Amino acid sequence: MKDATTIAMDFVHTGIVQMIRDGKLDIETDRLRFIDGGAVRDFFRKVMNYYERSLDFVLEKRAVIRILMLESLKDSKHHNDLFRFMELTGDGEDNPVFKTIYEADRDFTYSGDMSVFKFFFSIIPLINFAAHYEEYKAISSMSDSELKESFLRSFKIIFASLISGSEILLRNDKTRDI
Repeated sequence: MKDATTIAMDFVHTGIVQMIRDGKLDIETDRLRFIDGGAVRDFFRKVMNYYERSLDFVLEKRAVIRILMLESLKDSKHHNDLFRFMELTGDGEDNPVFKTIYEADRDFTYSGDMSVFKFFFSIIPLINFAAHYEEYKAISSMSDSELKESFLRSFKIIFASLISGSEILLRNDKTRDI
C-alpha cells in the first residue's frame, strides 16, 4: 500500500494540486473544470502517465495480487485484504490522497458513487489485468509490450469518454434518462 500510495500521491501533486494552484483546474462537486482544452490535454497526459505507472506497479506485484484475489473469494482471515486498495478512495483525514486534494480545493469530495467508480472501474481492472496477465498473454500470443499497450489504449478510450469540452464529468444526471 505504501508504494501504491506513493504513485497516487505523485499524480495528485503534479496532476491535480499543481493545476489547481496554476489556475488551470477547478474542482466542483460533479466535475473537474479546466481553464481550456490545453489544460484538459495536459491533465489527460498526466492521467495516462499515472495509469501506466500504476500498471507497471501491479504487473511487478502480480504474484501478490493473484494471492489477494484468491483470498478475497474465500472465507478466510485475509478475505478483505484486496479491499485495502479502497483506502485510496475514502474521504477521511487518514487518506493522504483525499486530504491533499481537499486542502487544494475545498469543493473536492469522494461521493459513494465516486468511490465505487474508482474501485470497480479504475483499481479492479488493473488488478484483474495483473492477475490474468500471463494466461492472457499466452492465449493471445501478444508480446509484453503489445499487451500492455493494448490495455493502456483501452483505458485511454474509457477515460476520454468522461471528457466533455473543457470538463471531466464526475456525475452526469442525464444518464438517468437512458
